[in-house]
Amino acid sequence: MLYYRVRLQLEAPLGTPLHSGTLFGHLCWARRFLEGEEALGRWLASLEQGEPFLLSSGLPAGMLPRPLLAPVRGAVEAKQVRKRQYLSLEDFLAMRGRLSARALAKVATDGPERLRLKSHRLAHNTIDRRLGTTPEEGGLYFVDELWPCAPPGEAVDWDVYVGASLSAGELAALFEAVGRLGYGRDATLGRGRFRVRVEPAPEGLFGAAGRRLLSLSHGSLTANMRRPRYRLEPHFGKLGPVAAAEAAANPFKYPLTLLRPGATFEPADAGPFGELLRGVHPTAAFVRHNAWHLAVAYDEQDEEG
Repeated sequence: MLYYRVRLQLEAPLGTPLHSGTLFGHLCWARRFLEGEEALGRWLASLEQGEPFLLSSGLPAGMLPRPLLAPVRGAVEAKQVRKRQYLSLEDFLAMRGRLSARALAKVATDGPERLRLKSHRLAHNTIDRRLGTTPEEGGLYFVDELWPCAPPGEAVDWDVYVGASLSAGELAALFEAVGRLGYGRDATLGRGRFRVRVEPAPEGLFGAAGRRLLSLSHGSLTANMRRPRYRLEPHFGKLGPVAAAEAAANPFKYPLTLLRPGATFEPADAGPFGELLRGVHPTAAFVRHNAWHLAVAYDEQDEEG
């Protein structure tokens, strides 16, 4: 398996978060768009026959999700520290052999200077499809978008890590198609556009030894993930326009409950961890959801309060 870092330079707001399973769906449709339906079918079949496609959720450039570690007995972490979601790649590589909750509290970050995205809430009104009008009472709902907010002349970069048997050129073609066509909600209105640079993953990030693994993905919990620590996140997926038309105009997938990036566990075998989920849509049997984990190894240092 080859490991890459795909750097996305955002050129437009994001209407949909960069979740690993959603990114996978867009890459599938990019392959169908570029190579045809038969090529997509062959690729999906190869994934189920021992060639998993592992990818992370989107991460601020140069950052990794903060791993969930054993808490220090008797210690109470400040609320603002607990909410910090990331640590730098450099800090992780320097500390991976002796990670501890106390050490992470000193280096974890969530500063806007690193995220460079600002949330904007937009109001929408429900439309009665029979009458073509909005209701007199109720019907108002809100959606959030993430807008790039770097200083003038600076780029807003996010990283997606990938483990796959694809070449760098093949991977770049798929991501470039997604960035050109648009990712997520309101892509037809210009949302979700980005440029792409594919490069080898940073040296030493993957392939190192360690007793526990840190997930970079939104994935499922499987039996080979022992002593897990995780936070759950509901996922309400939708089909793309082409797939929805083929599925009798029903765009909604079944809700899923996934582990958020930052989950940690002891590997019971060589993996893969998580799974490629079937049966995620009421009528479209061809639809899959990538709930595999792309994970990096580390060791944890025991602490006393």
